[in-house]
Parts: sequence; C-alpha cells; structure tokens
Amino acid sequence: MTFLPAVLRVLARAILTGAVGYALVRFAMPGLRRSEKAAWSFAAGLLVHATLLLVAWTLFPGSGALPILAADAVVVAISFLARRPIPTSPPAEPRKGRPALLVPLLVLAGAGCLVFLVAATSEPMWATDYLAMWGLKGKTIFETGSIPRRLFQDPALAWGRPDHPLLVPLSLAALASLSGGWHDQALALLFPLCEIATILAAWGFLSRRVSPLAGAGAAALVALCFPLYRAVNSGLAEVPLAFAVVLASGAFFDVLETGSRPAIARLLVASLLAAWTKPEGTLFVLLLAGVLFVRLRFHFVRAWKSGGWALVVPPILHSGLMRYLCRPLPQHDFDATFLEPRRWAELLSRVGIVLGRIVAIVGPGAWVALVAVGLFLLLTRRGLADALLAVLLLQFLAYIAAFAISSADPIWKVDSCFPRITATLLPALFLVLGARLSAPGNDGSGTTRGSGREAAKEVAHAPLEIRPAGDLEERSRVG
Repeated sequence: MTFLPAVLRVLARAILTGAVGYALVRFAMPGLRRSEKAAWSFAAGLLVHATLLLVAWTLFPGSGALPILAADAVVVAISFLARRPIPTSPPAEPRKGRPALLVPLLVLAGAGCLVFLVAATSEPMWATDYLAMWGLKGKTIFETGSIPRRLFQDPALAWGRPDHPLLVPLSLAALASLSGGWHDQALALLFPLCEIATILAAWGFLSRRVSPLAGAGAAALVALCFPLYRAVNSGLAEVPLAFAVVLASGAFFDVLETGSRPAIARLLVASLLAAWTKPEGTLFVLLLAGVLFVRLRFHFVRAWKSGGWALVVPPILHSGLMRYLCRPLPQHDFDATFLEPRRWAELLSRVGIVLGRIVAIVGPGAWVALVAVGLFLLLTRRGLADALLAVLLLQFLAYIAAFAISSADPIWKVDSCFPRITATLLPALFLVLGARLSAPGNDGSGTTRGSGREAAKEVAHAPLEIRPAGDLEERSRVG
C-alpha cells in the first residue's frame, strides 16, 4: 500500500475513533466549546478502541477488526438512543471586539501543527524506543491478532519494558487493524493528531474559562513547542502524554469550580488516558489528587467525593493490571537500597551528578526561555491555572529523584530521558502562562480591582477561589 492511500485510511479511522468517543462522552460535555468537545471525543475514542482491542483479541485471537467495528456500532446506537434533557444555555453576552492578536496567534498555531505533521509523516517512525518498545509491542499485537503473554513474561524481551502502559501500542494496532495494514509512515499520523487535539483542548478551555486571547496564546505556545513536537518523538508516548496532561489539568480546574458530575466524568477520562499512556501520567494525576486533598484542608472524605476518586482509581487499577501481567519479571529500574541510611551520602552524590548533568545539557536557548518564563510569572498577576505550578515543580523533582536512585548510570539516564519527559510538561505550563495573559490587570485594558486592602485581599485569595474570568472582570467593573 502506497503512502497516500494508507494515510487517508488512517485518517478515516481516526475520525471514526473521534466519533465513537463523542458517542461515549457527549453527555459529559455540557457547556464546553466545540474545540474542547473534539479533543475530549478523540481522547475517549482512543480509550474505547484500545479497550475493545484488548478485550476482543484476548478472548478471540485472530478476530481482526470485526469485533471492534461491531462494538463501535453498539456504542453509537446506545448513545443516540439515550435521551437526556437539554441543559438551558446561559444568556448570551454582548459580543466584544476581537483582540488584535487573536488571528495571528491562531495562524501561528496552525503553522506549528503543519510543521510537526510534515516532520512526523515524512518518513517511517524510527526512534530507538519506538523500535524497541512501543512499535515492537504494537506491531506484535497487530501481526498476531492477539495479546501475546510473552510480551510481558518473556525474559528475552525484558529490555522492551513489559511493565509500561499499553495505550500507544494498542492505539497503533487498532488503527492498523481498522485501516487494513501496518504502515509505519501512515500510522505516524496519530501523533500530529494528538498535537492538534492538545491545541484544541488548551484553546477551548482557556477561551471558555478566561478569554479568547488567553486560549489563542496558549494554543500558539503549544504548537511551537518544538522540544516535544519533533520527528524523533513520533511513535513514542510523550506526545499522547502531553495531551492527557492538558486534558487532566482542564478537567481538574472545572471540578474545582463546579464539582459537577460531567466535570468529574471528564476528569476520570483524562486520568485513565494519562495512567494508560506512561508512568509519568500516573504520577501527574496523583499529584493533582494531592493538590485537591490539600485545598480541602486534608479532609479525605470530602476530597474523595469531590473528584479525588476519579484521579486515584484509574492509576490503581492500571497498576494492578500491569503487575498481574508482568509478575514473573523482576523490575530493575530503581535501586531502593539508596534510600537506606547507610547509602544516603552516595545518594546525595548522585543527586549532585544528576543536577550537574541537567545544567550541562540545557542549551542557551532553554536558559533564555526559562528566564523569560520566570520574568513573565513575576510581572503578571495570578491566573486560573497557577495551582499547576506546584504540580509541575513536584513532577520535575520526582524526575531528579528517579534519576538519582536509578540502577543505571545517572548521567546516561539524564541524557536519554530528561529532555523528552520534561517536554511533556510544557503544554501544561503554557496553560498557566495563557491564563495569565488575560488575568485582571494583565490585559492592558487599564481596569483595576479597587484599591488598598480590598484589592490585596482579592489577589491573595485568587488561587484558592477559582472563578471564570468574566466574573472577575464584572467584579472589577463594579469595584
């Protein structure tokens, strides 16, 4: 099969994935922008097809795409036969003038997508981890038409990380099965589609909760995140993980604001996506659960009922499944003896080695970007997504700790992993920056929040009381 017919087939099956996902989560998306609905539909579709393939090919090896297509038809039929009351839309606000930078930022976002699309599909996926892990598993599953236990239990395949989540291999295998064949170059389309979905999620969430300018700014920053969206990351889990992180962040702030069942349902979908993509996704959603626990003053029952269960249950279930599948193979990634008091001095030495190596490999451009981000955060007022800063910092520190107690050479681990895994956090950081673009006092409108003690009190409580940007602007006008 030549490239063009193959990529068109993959695109058609990706659209089917989104349609099935929409049928599943359409009741959990009231009030969302269309761009957000497209992103959530694609995420749910990836989960649905991966689950269907896992179940169907475990129970009926060699059954091909027929069970998946049949289950798709059932999901769509049940969804559209169900009847739900249509929620009343809020009264329309008077239309405001479009910010001057809105269109250029969106054009910039489109150009960034195009660059990664060309880079990802210009040649077959070739990254080492794709050949050794994600692609090996996906192609083995596709070619055998089953879920071979040897992928998890054969000591000869231990270097292929049998304990890693299966969303990426199963998604590649599902797309290949539905499109009629495995074509490395065409299947790479999955990763630009994940980038587009990430941009749509960031754009829609911030446009709804903050302002169109905030959404367009974040979309442009995500699209231009070239450390993440480059050809070498096609076939790996980093691009889908960044998508899951952005979805989880948006759903988390919706849960904090409303605590509604649809918002919690979306948080559950995002948590499943993150945990089933990469171990770092599990860490991220558990850190979000920790933030929720702290914000509710360490009240476990309230945190659990307020959506904490949606963040905690998926990682636990996934971890249990992978431990069951991989239980004959011992894990050698980390050396826990470094945590014993007798080795603390050696551990501190390794932490110093890790930090020194990180400083050494960070180029001048990255330092300039870090300084710019720091100045932006210093000079702008708090925004909707500032709670993510603590989560991102803790995740970064967890990476340093993991490198320090690694059973492998810490310098090699930093060189091979650090740039990739930290790049997955950048789209979430851009949510923070985008939210601050239209925070009161940062939009250049000259509006103020009042004066004296009252204004200081409102700013101090901003991260603890999340409200839509429209409410804040209205309060500033009244003040």
